[in-house]
Amino acid sequence: MRRINYSIVLLVVCGMCVLRVNAQTAKSSYFLDGALHNYQLNPAMPAERPFFSTMLGNWSLKTNSNFGLSNFIYQHPYDDNKLTTFMSNTVSADEFLGRLPQSLQLSTDMGNTLLAGGFRMFGGYTTLSITMNSATSLNVPRGFFEFAKKGFQEDHYSFSDINMRTMNYAAVTLGYSHEIIKGLRVGVNAKYLMGMAYANFHVDKLNVQMNGEKWMVETHASAEAALFTEVTVEQGPMDELNEPKIPLVDAFDGFDGKNYKPILAAFKPASSGFAVDLGVVYDMDALVEGLTVSASLTDLGSLRWKYLTKASINDSKVEYDGIEEIDPSNIEGSIEEELDMIMEDVEEMFAMPYSHGTTTGVSHLNPVMHLGVEYNMPFYRPLSVAVLYGKRFGNFGGWDEVRGYVNVSPLKWLEASANVGVSTYGTSWGWMFNLHPKGFSFFIGSDYMITKVTPQFIPVNNLNGHITLGFNTPLGKRK
Repeated sequence: MRRINYSIVLLVVCGMCVLRVNAQTAKSSYFLDGALHNYQLNPAMPAERPFFSTMLGNWSLKTNSNFGLSNFIYQHPYDDNKLTTFMSNTVSADEFLGRLPQSLQLSTDMGNTLLAGGFRMFGGYTTLSITMNSATSLNVPRGFFEFAKKGFQEDHYSFSDINMRTMNYAAVTLGYSHEIIKGLRVGVNAKYLMGMAYANFHVDKLNVQMNGEKWMVETHASAEAALFTEVTVEQGPMDELNEPKIPLVDAFDGFDGKNYKPILAAFKPASSGFAVDLGVVYDMDALVEGLTVSASLTDLGSLRWKYLTKASINDSKVEYDGIEEIDPSNIEGSIEEELDMIMEDVEEMFAMPYSHGTTTGVSHLNPVMHLGVEYNMPFYRPLSVAVLYGKRFGNFGGWDEVRGYVNVSPLKWLEASANVGVSTYGTSWGWMFNLHPKGFSFFIGSDYMITKVTPQFIPVNNLNGHITLGFNTPLGKRK
Protein backbone atom coordinates (compact mmCIF):
# COMPACT_ATOMS: atom_id res chain seq x y z
CA MET A 1 0.00 0.00 0.00
CA ARG A 2 1.12 3.50 -0.79
CA ARG A 3 0.58 7.02 0.52
CA ILE A 4 -0.58 9.58 -1.99
CA ASN A 5 -0.81 13.36 -1.47
CA TYR A 6 -2.81 16.29 -2.73
CA SER A 7 0.06 17.48 -4.84
CA ILE A 8 -1.20 15.18 -7.60
CA VAL A 9 -4.17 17.48 -7.95
CA LEU A 10 -1.92 20.51 -8.11
CA LEU A 11 0.14 18.78 -10.78
CA VAL A 12 -2.99 18.35 -12.89
CA VAL A 13 -3.94 22.01 -12.47
CA CYS A 14 -0.49 23.14 -13.55
CA GLY A 15 -0.55 20.80 -16.50
CA MET A 16 -3.86 22.23 -17.66
CA CYS A 17 -2.45 25.73 -17.51
CA VAL A 18 0.78 25.15 -19.48
CA LEU A 19 -0.30 22.69 -22.17
CA ARG A 20 1.25 23.79 -25.46
CA VAL A 21 0.19 23.01 -28.70
CA ASN A 22 -5.80 22.29 -36.00
CA ALA A 23 -5.50 25.63 -36.52
CA GLN A 24 -7.07 27.21 -39.43
CA THR A 25 -7.41 30.75 -40.73
CA ALA A 26 -8.46 33.27 -38.10
CA LYS A 27 -12.20 33.88 -37.88
CA SER A 28 -11.46 37.61 -37.66
CA SER A 29 -10.60 37.52 -41.40
CA TYR A 30 -13.82 35.78 -42.48
CA PHE A 31 -15.45 38.89 -43.98
CA LEU A 32 -12.30 40.53 -45.40
CA ASP A 33 -12.23 40.26 -49.21
CA GLY A 34 -8.47 40.69 -49.32
CA ALA A 35 -7.73 37.75 -46.98
CA LEU A 36 -5.93 35.21 -49.17
CA HIS A 37 -6.47 32.14 -46.98
CA ASN A 38 -10.21 32.34 -46.31
CA TYR A 39 -10.65 29.24 -48.48
CA GLN A 40 -9.53 27.30 -45.35
CA LEU A 41 -12.59 28.62 -43.50
CA ASN A 42 -14.97 28.40 -46.47
CA PRO A 43 -13.78 26.84 -49.76
CA ALA A 44 -16.37 28.89 -51.68
CA MET A 45 -14.42 32.07 -50.84
CA PRO A 46 -11.83 32.76 -53.54
CA ALA A 47 -9.02 35.21 -52.97
CA GLU A 48 -9.40 38.56 -54.73
CA ARG A 49 -6.43 37.65 -56.94
CA PRO A 50 -3.90 34.84 -57.51
CA PHE A 51 -1.19 34.47 -54.87
CA PHE A 52 1.79 32.41 -53.73
CA SER A 53 3.29 31.86 -50.27
CA THR A 54 5.97 29.79 -48.54
CA MET A 55 6.74 28.89 -44.88
CA LEU A 56 4.82 31.65 -43.04
CA GLY A 57 1.89 32.12 -45.34
CA ASN A 58 -0.63 31.58 -42.55
CA TRP A 59 0.68 30.82 -39.05
CA SER A 60 -1.59 30.55 -36.02
CA LEU A 61 -1.45 29.60 -32.33
CA LYS A 62 -4.62 29.46 -30.24
CA THR A 63 -5.65 28.39 -26.73
CA ASN A 64 -9.19 28.30 -25.30
CA SER A 65 -10.49 27.33 -21.88
CA ASN A 66 -13.53 27.84 -19.68
CA PHE A 67 -11.37 28.41 -16.57
CA GLY A 68 -8.42 30.50 -15.54
CA LEU A 69 -5.97 31.21 -12.77
CA SER A 70 -8.64 33.19 -10.92
CA ASN A 71 -10.52 29.91 -10.33
CA PHE A 72 -7.66 28.59 -8.19
CA ILE A 73 -5.90 31.65 -6.73
CA TYR A 74 -7.58 33.93 -4.14
CA GLN A 75 -6.80 37.13 -2.34
CA HIS A 76 -5.59 36.41 1.19
CA PRO A 77 -8.37 37.46 3.63
CA TYR A 78 -5.95 38.98 6.18
CA ASP A 79 -3.23 40.42 3.99
CA ASP A 80 -3.92 42.42 0.81
CA ASN A 81 -0.34 41.85 -0.32
CA LYS A 82 -0.62 38.06 -0.34
CA LEU A 83 -2.47 35.44 -2.35
CA THR A 84 -3.64 31.98 -1.38
CA THR A 85 -4.79 28.86 -3.23
CA PHE A 86 -8.14 27.09 -3.29
CA MET A 87 -6.69 24.52 -0.86
CA SER A 88 -6.46 27.11 1.93
CA ASN A 89 -8.78 26.78 4.93
CA THR A 90 -9.73 30.42 4.37
CA VAL A 91 -11.46 29.44 1.10
CA SER A 92 -14.70 27.49 1.63
CA ALA A 93 -15.60 24.52 -0.55
CA ASP A 94 -18.85 26.20 -1.62
CA GLU A 95 -17.00 29.34 -2.70
CA PHE A 96 -14.38 27.42 -4.67
CA LEU A 97 -16.70 24.89 -6.32
CA GLY A 98 -19.33 27.54 -7.08
CA ARG A 99 -16.85 29.32 -9.35
CA LEU A 100 -15.94 26.21 -11.32
CA PRO A 101 -17.77 25.03 -14.46
CA GLN A 102 -19.27 21.54 -14.43
CA SER A 103 -16.46 20.39 -16.70
CA LEU A 104 -13.10 22.16 -17.03
CA GLN A 105 -12.07 22.27 -20.70
CA LEU A 106 -8.86 23.29 -22.42
CA SER A 107 -8.37 23.30 -26.19
CA THR A 108 -5.13 24.31 -27.93
CA ASP A 109 -4.52 24.52 -31.68
CA MET A 110 -1.48 25.33 -33.77
CA GLY A 111 -1.03 25.39 -37.53
CA ASN A 112 1.14 26.73 -40.30
CA THR A 113 0.73 26.92 -44.07
CA LEU A 114 4.12 25.82 -45.44
CA LEU A 115 3.28 26.25 -49.14
CA ALA A 116 0.19 27.65 -50.85
CA GLY A 117 -0.97 29.06 -54.14
CA GLY A 118 -4.20 30.29 -55.66
CA PHE A 119 -4.94 30.56 -59.38
CA ARG A 120 -7.84 31.33 -61.69
CA MET A 121 -8.43 28.34 -63.94
CA PHE A 122 -11.15 26.04 -65.29
CA GLY A 123 -13.68 28.86 -65.04
CA GLY A 124 -13.20 29.20 -61.29
CA TYR A 125 -10.56 29.59 -58.60
CA THR A 126 -8.15 26.78 -57.64
CA THR A 127 -5.99 26.53 -54.52
CA LEU A 128 -3.20 24.16 -53.56
CA SER A 129 -1.61 24.13 -50.10
CA ILE A 130 0.50 22.12 -47.66
CA THR A 131 -0.22 22.71 -43.98
CA MET A 132 0.93 21.41 -40.59
CA ASN A 133 -1.78 21.04 -37.95
CA SER A 134 -1.86 20.22 -34.25
CA ALA A 135 -4.95 20.01 -32.04
CA THR A 136 -5.04 19.10 -28.34
CA SER A 137 -7.97 19.06 -25.91
CA LEU A 138 -8.29 18.31 -22.20
CA ASN A 139 -11.42 17.71 -20.12
CA VAL A 140 -11.53 17.30 -16.32
CA PRO A 141 -14.83 17.10 -14.36
CA ARG A 142 -15.46 19.43 -11.46
CA GLY A 143 -15.85 16.41 -9.17
CA PHE A 144 -12.10 15.86 -9.33
CA PHE A 145 -11.51 19.18 -7.62
CA GLU A 146 -14.37 18.58 -5.20
CA PHE A 147 -12.45 15.52 -4.03
CA ALA A 148 -9.26 17.58 -3.75
CA LYS A 149 -10.97 20.25 -1.66
CA LYS A 150 -13.26 18.20 0.59
CA GLY A 151 -11.08 15.12 1.06
CA PHE A 152 -12.43 12.99 3.90
CA GLN A 153 -15.52 15.14 4.39
CA GLU A 154 -17.30 12.61 2.15
CA ASP A 155 -16.88 8.82 2.19
CA HIS A 156 -17.35 8.31 -1.56
CA TYR A 157 -16.46 10.20 -4.71
CA SER A 158 -17.23 9.21 -8.27
CA PHE A 159 -16.36 11.06 -11.45
CA SER A 160 -15.98 10.22 -15.13
CA ASP A 161 -15.08 11.67 -18.52
CA ILE A 162 -11.50 12.66 -17.78
CA ASN A 163 -10.06 12.94 -21.27
CA MET A 164 -6.97 14.17 -23.07
CA ARG A 165 -6.60 13.97 -26.86
CA THR A 166 -3.97 15.23 -29.27
CA MET A 167 -3.77 14.85 -33.06
CA ASN A 168 -0.91 16.08 -35.22
CA TYR A 169 -0.82 15.78 -39.00
CA ALA A 170 0.18 17.30 -42.32
CA ALA A 171 -2.42 18.03 -45.03
CA VAL A 172 -2.08 18.46 -48.79
CA THR A 173 -5.19 20.33 -49.95
CA LEU A 174 -6.58 20.90 -53.43
CA GLY A 175 -9.50 23.32 -53.58
CA TYR A 176 -11.83 24.65 -56.23
CA SER A 177 -14.64 27.21 -56.19
CA HIS A 178 -17.02 28.17 -58.97
CA GLU A 179 -19.94 30.54 -59.49
CA ILE A 180 -22.73 28.24 -60.69
CA ILE A 181 -25.30 31.01 -61.13
CA LYS A 182 -25.03 34.76 -60.73
CA GLY A 183 -24.32 35.49 -57.10
CA LEU A 184 -24.12 31.85 -55.98
CA ARG A 185 -20.67 30.34 -55.53
CA VAL A 186 -19.86 26.84 -54.24
CA GLY A 187 -16.51 25.35 -53.27
CA VAL A 188 -14.81 22.17 -52.09
CA ASN A 189 -11.42 21.31 -50.61
CA ALA A 190 -10.09 17.75 -50.90
CA LYS A 191 -7.39 16.91 -48.32
CA TYR A 192 -4.86 14.12 -48.20
CA LEU A 193 -3.74 13.69 -44.57
CA MET A 194 -0.42 12.31 -43.28
CA GLY A 195 -0.44 11.48 -39.58
CA MET A 196 2.50 12.35 -37.36
CA ALA A 197 1.34 11.71 -33.79
CA TYR A 198 -1.90 10.85 -32.02
CA ALA A 199 -2.83 10.06 -28.42
CA ASN A 200 -6.13 9.66 -26.58
CA PHE A 201 -6.41 8.99 -22.83
CA HIS A 202 -9.90 8.54 -21.38
CA VAL A 203 -11.07 7.71 -17.86
CA ASP A 204 -14.61 6.31 -18.06
CA LYS A 205 -14.90 5.81 -14.33
CA LEU A 206 -12.90 6.80 -11.25
CA ASN A 207 -14.39 5.86 -7.89
CA VAL A 208 -12.81 6.74 -4.55
CA GLN A 209 -14.14 4.93 -1.46
CA MET A 210 -13.07 6.25 1.98
CA ASN A 211 -12.77 3.97 5.01
CA GLY A 212 -11.21 5.70 7.97
CA GLU A 213 -7.63 6.58 7.07
CA LYS A 214 -7.57 4.09 4.20
CA TRP A 215 -9.13 4.56 0.82
CA MET A 216 -9.71 2.54 -2.32
CA VAL A 217 -9.41 3.81 -5.90
CA GLU A 218 -11.33 1.91 -8.62
CA THR A 219 -10.48 2.89 -12.17
CA HIS A 220 -11.80 2.07 -15.64
CA ALA A 221 -9.72 3.80 -18.29
CA SER A 222 -8.24 3.37 -21.75
CA ALA A 223 -5.41 4.89 -23.72
CA GLU A 224 -4.14 4.68 -27.27
CA ALA A 225 -1.29 6.36 -29.08
CA ALA A 226 0.35 6.23 -32.48
CA LEU A 227 3.18 7.74 -34.48
CA PHE A 228 4.10 7.48 -38.14
CA THR A 229 6.31 4.56 -37.06
CA GLU A 230 6.05 1.70 -34.58
CA VAL A 231 6.49 2.68 -30.93
CA THR A 232 8.77 0.85 -28.52
CA VAL A 233 6.95 0.21 -25.24
CA GLU A 234 8.71 -0.32 -21.93
CA GLN A 235 7.23 -3.29 -20.06
CA GLY A 236 6.26 -2.65 -16.50
CA PRO A 237 5.40 -5.08 -13.69
CA MET A 238 3.11 -8.09 -14.22
CA ASP A 239 -0.45 -7.99 -12.99
CA GLU A 240 -2.35 -10.67 -11.11
CA LEU A 241 -3.06 -12.51 -14.38
CA ASN A 242 0.63 -12.50 -15.28
CA GLU A 243 0.06 -9.97 -18.04
CA PRO A 244 2.46 -7.08 -18.60
CA LYS A 245 1.55 -3.65 -17.35
CA ILE A 246 2.88 -0.36 -18.60
CA PRO A 247 3.31 2.84 -16.55
CA LEU A 248 1.28 5.61 -18.14
CA VAL A 249 4.08 8.17 -18.24
CA ASP A 250 6.51 5.70 -19.87
CA ALA A 251 4.09 4.19 -22.35
CA PHE A 252 5.53 5.68 -25.49
CA ASP A 253 9.20 6.46 -25.10
CA GLY A 254 10.99 5.46 -28.26
CA PHE A 255 11.01 4.19 -31.79
CA ASP A 256 11.56 0.83 -33.40
CA GLY A 257 14.28 1.61 -35.93
CA LYS A 258 13.46 -1.44 -38.02
CA ASN A 259 10.07 -0.06 -38.96
CA TYR A 260 11.01 3.61 -39.02
CA LYS A 261 9.44 5.63 -41.84
CA PRO A 262 9.95 9.38 -42.12
CA ILE A 263 6.70 11.23 -42.61
CA LEU A 264 7.56 12.42 -46.12
CA ALA A 265 9.76 9.51 -47.17
CA ALA A 266 7.37 7.54 -49.32
CA PHE A 267 4.16 7.70 -51.28
CA LYS A 268 2.66 5.23 -48.81
CA PRO A 269 2.98 6.81 -45.33
CA ALA A 270 2.32 4.59 -42.34
CA SER A 271 -0.58 6.80 -41.26
CA SER A 272 -2.82 8.51 -43.77
CA GLY A 273 -6.36 9.66 -44.33
CA PHE A 274 -8.68 11.94 -46.24
CA ALA A 275 -10.92 14.88 -45.43
CA VAL A 276 -13.15 17.32 -47.27
CA ASP A 277 -14.34 20.91 -46.79
CA LEU A 278 -17.61 22.18 -48.29
CA GLY A 279 -18.75 25.77 -48.69
CA VAL A 280 -21.30 28.09 -50.28
CA VAL A 281 -21.54 31.88 -50.62
CA TYR A 282 -24.65 33.69 -51.88
CA ASP A 283 -24.52 37.35 -52.85
CA MET A 284 -28.13 38.50 -52.39
CA ASP A 285 -27.85 41.90 -54.10
CA ALA A 286 -30.78 41.00 -56.36
CA LEU A 287 -33.00 40.69 -53.29
CA VAL A 288 -31.37 42.92 -50.68
CA GLU A 289 -28.55 45.14 -51.88
CA GLY A 290 -25.39 44.65 -49.83
CA LEU A 291 -26.47 41.38 -48.17
CA THR A 292 -24.34 38.22 -48.40
CA VAL A 293 -24.89 34.88 -46.66
CA SER A 294 -22.44 31.99 -46.42
CA ALA A 295 -22.04 28.54 -44.89
CA SER A 296 -19.26 25.98 -44.62
CA LEU A 297 -18.47 22.59 -43.10
CA THR A 298 -14.77 21.77 -42.78
CA ASP A 299 -12.58 18.89 -41.57
CA LEU A 300 -14.94 16.06 -42.50
CA GLY A 301 -12.54 13.13 -42.43
CA SER A 302 -10.28 10.82 -40.47
CA LEU A 303 -6.80 9.30 -40.21
CA ARG A 304 -5.98 5.59 -40.17
CA TRP A 305 -2.97 4.78 -37.99
CA LYS A 306 -0.96 1.68 -38.87
CA TYR A 307 1.03 1.47 -35.64
CA LEU A 308 -1.44 1.94 -32.79
CA THR A 309 -0.53 1.05 -29.21
CA LYS A 310 -3.48 0.44 -26.88
CA ALA A 311 -3.75 0.08 -23.12
CA SER A 312 -6.62 -0.22 -20.66
CA ILE A 313 -7.58 -0.51 -17.00
CA ASN A 314 -10.69 -2.59 -16.33
CA ASP A 315 -12.05 -1.79 -12.89
CA SER A 316 -8.60 -1.93 -11.33
CA LYS A 317 -8.53 -1.40 -7.54
CA VAL A 318 -5.63 0.19 -5.66
CA GLU A 319 -5.61 0.73 -1.90
CA TYR A 320 -3.78 3.61 -0.21
CA ASP A 321 -2.87 4.34 3.39
CA GLY A 322 -4.39 7.76 3.23
CA ILE A 323 -3.80 11.28 2.11
CA GLU A 324 -1.08 13.60 3.16
CA GLU A 325 -1.89 17.24 2.53
CA ILE A 326 1.16 19.33 1.71
CA ASP A 327 1.68 22.59 3.54
CA PRO A 328 3.08 24.95 0.86
CA SER A 329 5.06 26.79 3.57
CA ASN A 330 6.74 23.64 4.86
CA ILE A 331 7.61 21.23 2.08
CA GLU A 332 10.30 18.75 3.03
CA GLY A 333 12.83 17.76 0.39
CA SER A 334 13.54 19.28 -2.95
CA ILE A 335 10.97 20.02 -5.64
CA GLU A 336 12.54 17.27 -7.73
CA GLU A 337 11.95 14.73 -4.95
CA GLU A 338 8.32 15.82 -4.58
CA LEU A 339 7.73 15.46 -8.30
CA ASP A 340 9.35 12.00 -8.29
CA MET A 341 6.96 10.92 -5.54
CA ILE A 342 3.98 12.27 -7.45
CA MET A 343 4.93 10.50 -10.67
CA GLU A 344 5.46 7.22 -8.85
CA ASP A 345 1.93 7.48 -7.42
CA VAL A 346 0.45 8.33 -10.80
CA GLU A 347 2.33 5.46 -12.47
CA GLU A 348 0.98 2.96 -9.97
CA MET A 349 -2.59 4.25 -10.22
CA PHE A 350 -2.65 4.11 -14.01
CA ALA A 351 -0.47 1.10 -14.83
CA MET A 352 -2.22 -0.66 -17.72
CA PRO A 353 -2.13 -3.99 -19.54
CA TYR A 354 -1.26 -3.18 -23.14
CA SER A 355 -0.97 -4.44 -26.70
CA HIS A 356 1.16 -2.96 -29.45
CA GLY A 357 2.84 -3.59 -32.79
CA THR A 358 0.65 -4.06 -35.83
CA THR A 359 -2.62 -2.88 -34.32
CA THR A 360 -4.43 -0.36 -36.53
CA GLY A 361 -6.97 2.27 -35.61
CA VAL A 362 -8.89 5.29 -36.86
CA SER A 363 -9.06 8.77 -35.36
CA HIS A 364 -11.58 11.33 -36.60
CA LEU A 365 -11.06 15.03 -37.11
CA ASN A 366 -13.36 17.43 -35.30
CA PRO A 367 -15.60 19.01 -38.00
CA VAL A 368 -16.24 22.76 -37.84
CA MET A 369 -19.38 24.52 -39.13
CA HIS A 370 -19.69 28.24 -39.92
CA LEU A 371 -22.81 30.26 -40.83
CA GLY A 372 -22.26 33.91 -41.79
CA VAL A 373 -24.34 36.98 -42.67
CA GLU A 374 -22.77 40.26 -43.84
CA TYR A 375 -24.41 43.59 -44.74
CA ASN A 376 -22.53 46.39 -46.51
CA MET A 377 -23.76 49.82 -45.52
CA PRO A 378 -25.62 51.60 -48.35
CA PHE A 379 -24.13 54.99 -47.42
CA TYR A 380 -20.55 53.61 -47.48
CA ARG A 381 -20.10 50.20 -49.14
CA PRO A 382 -16.55 49.60 -47.80
CA LEU A 383 -18.11 49.48 -44.31
CA SER A 384 -20.00 46.37 -43.25
CA VAL A 385 -21.47 44.67 -40.19
CA ALA A 386 -21.67 40.90 -39.88
CA VAL A 387 -22.52 37.95 -37.66
CA LEU A 388 -20.76 34.58 -37.71
CA TYR A 389 -21.94 31.45 -35.91
CA GLY A 390 -19.39 28.67 -35.44
CA LYS A 391 -19.55 25.19 -33.98
CA ARG A 392 -16.81 22.62 -33.51
CA PHE A 393 -18.20 19.11 -33.11
CA GLY A 394 -16.76 16.51 -30.77
CA ASN A 395 -17.37 15.07 -27.32
CA PHE A 396 -14.18 16.74 -26.12
CA GLY A 397 -12.73 19.98 -27.46
CA GLY A 398 -16.06 21.02 -29.00
CA TRP A 399 -17.40 24.57 -28.79
CA ASP A 400 -20.18 26.94 -29.91
CA GLU A 401 -19.63 30.61 -30.70
CA VAL A 402 -21.49 33.68 -31.97
CA ARG A 403 -19.31 36.57 -33.14
CA GLY A 404 -20.32 40.10 -34.24
CA TYR A 405 -18.15 42.14 -36.65
CA VAL A 406 -17.48 45.63 -37.92
CA ASN A 407 -15.34 45.55 -41.07
CA VAL A 408 -13.91 48.42 -43.06
CA SER A 409 -11.76 48.81 -46.19
CA PRO A 410 -10.92 52.53 -46.57
CA LEU A 411 -8.45 51.69 -49.37
CA LYS A 412 -8.40 48.87 -51.91
CA TRP A 413 -5.19 47.55 -50.34
CA LEU A 414 -6.05 48.15 -46.69
CA GLU A 415 -8.77 46.54 -44.57
CA ALA A 416 -9.48 45.82 -40.93
CA SER A 417 -11.96 44.03 -38.71
CA ALA A 418 -12.99 44.41 -35.07
CA ASN A 419 -15.21 41.80 -33.48
CA VAL A 420 -16.53 40.37 -30.23
CA GLY A 421 -17.56 36.79 -29.58
CA VAL A 422 -19.51 34.86 -26.97
CA SER A 423 -18.68 31.16 -26.81
CA THR A 424 -18.33 28.04 -24.68
CA TYR A 425 -15.13 29.62 -23.40
CA GLY A 426 -16.61 32.99 -22.45
CA THR A 427 -16.48 36.45 -24.02
CA SER A 428 -13.56 37.47 -26.24
CA TRP A 429 -12.40 40.35 -28.43
CA GLY A 430 -10.84 39.94 -31.85
CA TRP A 431 -9.25 42.03 -34.57
CA MET A 432 -7.52 41.77 -37.93
CA PHE A 433 -5.32 44.12 -39.95
CA ASN A 434 -4.65 43.20 -43.59
CA LEU A 435 -2.24 45.12 -45.81
CA HIS A 436 -2.14 43.94 -49.43
CA PRO A 437 -0.78 46.41 -51.99
CA LYS A 438 0.56 45.27 -55.35
CA GLY A 439 3.19 42.54 -54.96
CA PHE A 440 2.99 42.19 -51.18
CA SER A 441 0.55 40.96 -48.54
CA PHE A 442 0.86 40.97 -44.75
CA PHE A 443 -1.76 40.32 -42.11
CA ILE A 444 -1.78 40.09 -38.34
CA GLY A 445 -4.63 39.60 -35.90
CA SER A 446 -6.23 37.70 -33.07
CA ASP A 447 -9.58 36.03 -32.36
CA TYR A 448 -9.04 35.97 -28.60
CA MET A 449 -7.27 38.79 -26.80
CA ILE A 450 -5.83 38.22 -23.33
CA THR A 451 -6.82 41.29 -21.33
CA LYS A 452 -5.48 40.59 -17.82
CA VAL A 453 -2.29 38.83 -16.73
CA THR A 454 -0.18 38.38 -13.60
CA PRO A 455 3.27 39.98 -13.27
CA GLN A 456 4.55 36.62 -14.57
CA PHE A 457 2.33 37.06 -17.71
CA ILE A 458 -0.03 34.22 -16.70
CA PRO A 459 -3.65 34.92 -17.80
CA VAL A 460 -5.88 35.65 -14.83
CA ASN A 461 -9.25 34.89 -16.43
CA ASN A 462 -10.16 32.19 -18.96
CA LEU A 463 -7.12 31.03 -20.87
CA ASN A 464 -8.28 32.43 -24.24
CA GLY A 465 -5.42 33.63 -26.40
CA HIS A 466 -4.65 33.70 -30.12
CA ILE A 467 -2.16 35.19 -32.52
CA THR A 468 -1.99 34.80 -36.29
CA LEU A 469 0.13 36.38 -39.01
CA GLY A 470 1.26 35.72 -42.55
CA PHE A 471 3.38 36.93 -45.45
CA ASN A 472 2.19 36.26 -49.02
CA THR A 473 2.91 37.35 -52.57
CA PRO A 474 -0.15 38.44 -54.59
CA LEU A 475 0.02 37.84 -58.33
CA GLY A 476 -1.85 39.60 -61.12
CA LYS A 477 -4.74 42.01 -60.82
CA ARG A 478 -7.71 42.09 -58.46
CA LYS A 479 -10.87 40.60 -59.90
